[in-house]
Amino acid sequence: MKLFAQHGAQEGEKINEGLARGLLDGVIYSPRDVSLDTLRGKLDSLAEASAQAARLIDPQYYAIFLNGTEEARLGNLLEDYGAYFQPRRRGQLERENQIRQDLATALKFQTTLNVTGIIAPNIVIPNSLNSIEAVIAKNFIRLAAGEYSKLNDKRPMYATLAISRNALGDKQELVEFLNEITLLDEPPGGFYLLISARNTEARSDIYNTDVIAAWMFINHTLTVNGFNVINGYSDVVTPFLGAAGGMAGALGWWSNLRSFSLDRFAPSAGGGRLPIQRYLSRALLNRVTFYEFDQLRKLAPGVINKLPTDALYDPVVGSEPQRNLEVIQSWEAVKNLNSVILAGDQRRSLRNCSTAVAKAMVAYEEIQGLGIRLDPKSNAEHLQPLADGLRLFAKLAELEGGAK
Repeated sequence: MKLFAQHGAQEGEKINEGLARGLLDGVIYSPRDVSLDTLRGKLDSLAEASAQAARLIDPQYYAIFLNGTEEARLGNLLEDYGAYFQPRRRGQLERENQIRQDLATALKFQTTLNVTGIIAPNIVIPNSLNSIEAVIAKNFIRLAAGEYSKLNDKRPMYATLAISRNALGDKQELVEFLNEITLLDEPPGGFYLLISARNTEARSDIYNTDVIAAWMFINHTLTVNGFNVINGYSDVVTPFLGAAGGMAGALGWWSNLRSFSLDRFAPSAGGGRLPIQRYLSRALLNRVTFYEFDQLRKLAPGVINKLPTDALYDPVVGSEPQRNLEVIQSWEAVKNLNSVILAGDQRRSLRNCSTAVAKAMVAYEEIQGLGIRLDPKSNAEHLQPLADGLRLFAKLAELEGGAK
């Protein structure tokens, strides 16, 4: 499974370092966080430095309803990407002609850039897959290939499919929705799949049995129908989505680049401090704070990944890494999890997922037995939803022998 950098603010040399270390297979750029001139330069430089690396742009059209909202955090989208990022109301997008026009504009804009693939725009389905917003989203997907074909561009085109976690509870609606988008007369080449949380700190929004199962089931259904699936903001769930059939996952350096939410674009609720640096432990399938890691590496050494980027967490300085290198460790950990869990055969990969979760539960029990209290984000609350989500996915996909 491929691993992409989910680009965002304060990139610095992070992506270049990840590519130089062989940890990344490409980049999904965020127009909000980079001017058009700078983006053109980055795309050209990446093409020259790493011809095999994927170069993609998330058009971020799903934030269109915030265009015109006072104090919305839309950054460069408002000026440099105004060719396609214009204010829209839901009523406007109920008209097919408007959708065609916005698709044509956004697709044509991307074809002028040095990208390896094109991501078509779409909106987020907020609450139900049987809603007006779902109809609009399906129309964007249904019409995308036809509009793209008019441009005579040979690069692959991925339709955005952005679904709120609130819309994933009804499994019958999900099956019917997927049936509709997989039986199109003019299908896209693949999908850029986003699962939206209420906010980027809502850990339980994603680590939820129904959400994990549905996210995996979407990957499975699209893949068996011949589509390539790129999962944005997939973080530690990446190998699980790979076991379900996903082609790629992505994550970045801030929490809002590891979990997708429109909250990232909404007016700010106030200032905040820089987050505490963390260490992503393969054994725990989770991040712990650097000072927790400094304690655990002595008392529970099984949490150590034994990978090259462990050197970034020097025990001499209390295991505190340079802030700009923290994501390098995350990328290496996820890439390694992919290589360990994904076995080529789906059922075997799913069993490996179940085994990884079971081992993580044992590791957390060991930590608890040592009397070590962990930060709320560092605890084991994500594991049971992962285990239950795996079993529910196997049932939905009729692969019960693949997950324990």
